[in-house]
Amino acid sequence: MITTKRGDGGETDCGGKRIDKDDLLVETIGEIDELQSVLEIIDGDKEIIRDLGVIMGDLGTGKKFSIFNFQFSIEKMEEEIEKNKINLNKFIIFKKKKAKEMNWARTVCRRIERRVVTLSKRQQIDENILKYFNRLSDYLFVLALKNN
Repeated sequence: MITTKRGDGGETDCGGKRIDKDDLLVETIGEIDELQSVLEIIDGDKEIIRDLGVIMGDLGTGKKFSIFNFQFSIEKMEEEIEKNKINLNKFIIFKKKKAKEMNWARTVCRRIERRVVTLSKRQQIDENILKYFNRLSDYLFVLALKNN
């Protein structure tokens, strides 16, 4: 059922309890949801889109949602970043549409990274989640550069 009317008072079910819709946890999950939507719009990597769903599940339930291995994806992104050997010495202005889209995804990812840092000060989260978003933002930047 889509409409339950349980949220009409400004609360939602998250982390196994009722919390305010403007709670940091809900905000963090909402921003991850936004990145997932951005990546879907720009035809981003399906594995990353799946990873984001798993991370939202992990955060939203407060327990391991699946046996997803964050380390595998982190290593995969690191390999791609290293393979491109990028040396920047100036500010980049993206000109091509796909590069601009990837940069948009990167900026959303950086916002999520800041939210996850704040969330980690309040509750225990898998340390690989922060590492994942840190690496993902670098990876998206590399993709933006490649598409420029």
